[in-house]
Amino acid sequence: MSAATATFPEAVFLRRSDDTGYGFFFHGEEDFRHASESFARPVLQSFAGEPVPGQPDPQDHLKVAIATFIGQAFDKAVPDEVGAEGVSRAVAACVRQVFSGAIPRIVVVEQKDRRLNLRPGIEFMRHPGYPLAIVVDADAHGGEARFFTSAEHFRKVGESEPNPRCWLPQIVYRLYDRTPSVIAGRPGVDRQSGKHNVECRGLSFGLKAPLEERAAS
Repeated sequence: MSAATATFPEAVFLRRSDDTGYGFFFHGEEDFRHASESFARPVLQSFAGEPVPGQPDPQDHLKVAIATFIGQAFDKAVPDEVGAEGVSRAVAACVRQVFSGAIPRIVVVEQKDRRLNLRPGIEFMRHPGYPLAIVVDADAHGGEARFFTSAEHFRKVGESEPNPRCWLPQIVYRLYDRTPSVIAGRPGVDRQSGKHNVECRGLSFGLKAPLEERAAS
């Protein structure tokens, strides 16, 4: 197993052309397999049984279901009852279909001409000192993400006014001077004071990538 491949993806990023999307994190091979099978198994069982002449086989139905769920994610049309966790399971099933052998430790899911494209996310292992992705780590596998193409892009968003759809990059920018390529933040409430707070963690994927606080001004 090389530094770039594994038996499961540690992170999968669904990246839209407007630099929004999702970031999903899997905690081991069993976690990844369970996420994939929890999506694939019901679809395959629904179309199992005696073959129907002229009808696609169950694996073809699974491909359609995966494309439908992930297509909704790209179109920002994920139903509330599905949510980010539901998308993460469709993404896991997709990754498992595309990479039959060694799986990249980081996978990027993109859309080109309305077709899905999966590739290794090598850039996330280079750690330029600013976050390439900031993920609202809101459920079992992750949540909504913002992506950044340069330090200047991150600075511009970090210095902007927060809003309900974009608030975590501003907090990360205020708190940290240098970061790993991926930052996940989870909103919470202090049990003693009752005040709202955010808990951030950096993902370095086993490589050297300092998380340095910004000096007080």
